[in-house]
Amino acid sequence: MSTHRPRYRYIAFRVEGPRPFSRGEVLDALHALPEPLWLVGYDHPLGLARCTHRQKEATIQALNGLRTVAGDSVRVTTLGTSGTIRAATEKYLS
Repeated sequence: MSTHRPRYRYIAFRVEGPRPFSRGEVLDALHALPEPLWLVGYDHPLGLARCTHRQKEATIQALNGLRTVAGDSVRVTTLGTSGTIRAATEKYLS
C-alpha cells in the first residue's frame, strides 16, 4: 500500500454563456459528468478544477466537452494547467 499523496494538477478554465453562472450551477454541471470533477474555485467566468496527474488529459477533454450549464448552452475553454493553486491563479486567473 502506497503512502504517497496524489500529485494534483489544477486546470484553469473559462465558461462563456448567455448569462453569468453561479458557482453552484457550474458545480452541478461538473458533478453530472461521467467522471465528476473537483471544483476548487469559480468566479464568473473563470474557474479552477482539480484532478490527479494521471487524469489530466481526460479532465481537459471533459471540460472542453461540457456543453450545458443549468440548461443553457455554454462553451468551456481550458486556459492552462499548473501543479499548484497559487501558480494557476497567478498565471491564468488574474
